[in-house]
This record gives sequence, structure tokens and C-alpha cells, in this order.
Amino acid sequence: MSPLQRRLTKLEQHRQCNDVRCKLDWLLEKAGTSRAAVMAEYGSLHAFRDCLEAQGQASSASVRQCR
Repeated sequence: MSPLQRRLTKLEQHRQCNDVRCKLDWLLEKAGTSRAAVMAEYGSLHAFRDCLEAQGQASSASVRQCR
């Protein structure tokens, strides 16, 4: 791979990452919060994701118990 191709590949990866960040910021804003608030409360986006997954599993379990 030529240096130009490597650079273009790296630029494309960064663009995709920026697109994800913009969409994440938009979704958080729509939910009434921000990335800074999530980071302050949970310390990382991974911890926030893990918390959401745990809540989803707990809610699914309680729905199954009610049925």
C-alpha cells in the first residue's frame, strides 16, 4: 500500500469515527443529556453502555417474571 493510500485509509477511519461521535452527541442531546454529563457520572462511555445493558437485562427479566 502506498503512503497516499495509507493516509486516505486513515482519513476515512477518522471520518467514520467523527460521524459516530456526531450521531452519539445528537442522540444524547435528544435524550436530554450530553457526553460530558455521561462522562462525569459514569467515567467512560463503556461504563455507561454496560449500565444500559444491565438495565435492559433487568427490565427484560422483570417483564418475563410478570408474564
